[in-house]
Amino acid sequence: MDFEVKTYAALRAAIREFCDFLASVGASADCIFDSRLAMSELIGNVLRHSDGVAFVKGNIQDDVVVLEICSSTPFKPPQKSRLVDVYAEHGRGLYLVDTVCGERSTGEDGGICIKIKINR
Repeated sequence: MDFEVKTYAALRAAIREFCDFLASVGASADCIFDSRLAMSELIGNVLRHSDGVAFVKGNIQDDVVVLEICSSTPFKPPQKSRLVDVYAEHGRGLYLVDTVCGERSTGEDGGICIKIKINR
């Protein structure tokens, strides 16, 4: 499934459509929750921190959810996220994504690819 996300309304619609797809193939509630959280954080960051558009590809490969998120304004996240101070107002998103996905990588174009085990 491919999505082009320019607004928060489009973000909510993309998440809803992709999570409905996951439910239709029998993904567990935990997998759907993790996918929703990862999409919300990563796409939300594009909308919040750049003037860009998020391009999202979501599919399933060998019982693994694969989400590729690119921005028209490339971003190179750190290889390893860290938990920020308890009083920090921002900076938890990538850490949360890393806790729910089995793997995260960054392409040369600044796109982020994450993988989440389906668990049926």
